Amino acid sequence: MQGHLQSDYVNTILYFARIGTILCCLAFLFSPFFSHASPAEVEVWYRRALLASAASWALRLHQRLKTSNAGFSRATLETLVTEDAFHYLVYSIIFALLTPVSVSLMPVFLFALLHSTRFTQNLLDASAPQRNEATGDGPDTNSAAGQPSYLRNLVQAAVTKVNTNNEPILRLIALNEIMLMVVCIFMALSGPRIIILPFIYYPFLKMRYNSRRNPYSRLAFYELRVSLQSMACHPKCPGFVSRMIYGLINLVSRLCPTAG
Repeated sequence: MQGHLQSDYVNTILYFARIGTILCCLAFLFSPFFSHASPAEVEVWYRRALLASAASWALRLHQRLKTSNAGFSRATLETLVTEDAFHYLVYSIIFALLTPVSVSLMPVFLFALLHSTRFTQNLLDASAPQRNEATGDGPDTNSAAGQPSYLRNLVQAAVTKVNTNNEPILRLIALNEIMLMVVCIFMALSGPRIIILPFIYYPFLKMRYNSRRNPYSRLAFYELRVSLQSMACHPKCPGFVSRMIYGLINLVSRLCPTAG
């Protein structure tokens, strides 16, 4: 396992940044219940989670640009803006600098969880007992040491569970991105300190809608539209509610960019 970590140090750093993001998110969520930390101390974990997320996305973006072997040009910048890593680098920096919005940690946490499972699986494979190709036996097939530990089995089960639910998790992230816009609007109406939040968040949501690699934001918008139209057409839906729904749909349709 140590050899695997040392042989790919960039992905190793990226992996530990994502693990740090996960741990900081959990600390922010559970520290009020298990400690007497003040709100300011709890807020530290919130900002640490976002900074760790920003670091991991920045490193991932560096990998993407290095792989493309493209020089600095307008085409490179246009490609950069369509990268998920750029979107969430901007996202993490925005929410790290502004008043805490707890639900903003959900996509950060879920992406870190998704992206860390592949490297975790590689570590599990690297640490597995090696079989002897000539005899078919492992090094300690008759000893307890040769058997997978309870912790290893637990981690393997968790990795498998996450991998099998990859698409539902991505759909949940996309839905959270949209609902977060609603949260930003309500928070802007509740206090002058974050009145600019919806205007800052809207460009991020446009970038997510136009994402090349992740179609789930567009899919989530479409599914929400179908659900709202179905609700508005229901015979029991009051007329004023139906008009409000169609007005909202028309407004969002005008604001939605054309997918690139």
